[in-house]
Amino acid sequence: MIQSSPKQNQNKPPATKDILDPSPPTVTQSLATRLRANQTKNETPLDIISPIITTRQGYPSITFHEEDFMQKMPGRCKFTLVGKFTNAMPKMEIIRKSFIAQTQLTSGVKISHFNSRHIYIDLDNEADHISVWTKQKMFIAGHLMKLQVWTPTFKPAEETPIVPIWVTLPELPWHCYYMDILTPLLSPIGKALYLDSATMQKTRGSAAKVRVQIDITKDRPQHVWMGFSEKDPTLGKW
Repeated sequence: MIQSSPKQNQNKPPATKDILDPSPPTVTQSLATRLRANQTKNETPLDIISPIITTRQGYPSITFHEEDFMQKMPGRCKFTLVGKFTNAMPKMEIIRKSFIAQTQLTSGVKISHFNSRHIYIDLDNEADHISVWTKQKMFIAGHLMKLQVWTPTFKPAEETPIVPIWVTLPELPWHCYYMDILTPLLSPIGKALYLDSATMQKTRGSAAKVRVQIDITKDRPQHVWMGFSEKDPTLGKW
């Protein structure tokens, strides 16, 4: 009887049952493909009126409904700021690193180049938007960058008329030192942003002080009537 040596067994091809099936092909998606998929998944379609498609002076013309263009469509960019450099603008990598280092953001931010003097700063939430904007300016690598609110009518050559100011309410009733009360009270003047520390901590009783977003091109009242009763319109104070 002839027996195979161990060396001969090693050279023997494996049995058919030991051959594994090939691994399935690996599909690698590009970054752009993943971004498009995520955007499609997370983006809520806008409920807008179909634009009018026609021509103007021989060229195609697409006209949107005014409310859609000025209110609904800008809603996706409501936490966007514009950074405006007074002179030269540093490289975008430097701007991004310096911006992150100087701000204490609670969420994400996207910083995009617009032109040689302007950048878009797209923040993820209202708290960060207010915190950064009310700084009014920052220095990036020694270059002054002014901060302004983005609007759907933004034009690089024009300054925005929307600015933050402090509004003082002397002798405000003590139980009204809260944002949910001061926000509607100051709505005829502008959008209430936040209270100063003394108002928030209630360490000053003579007056409340509120940071308010206003449009300086519009008239604003110097006084607001605060009524205490819907039954008696005489109860209240200026």
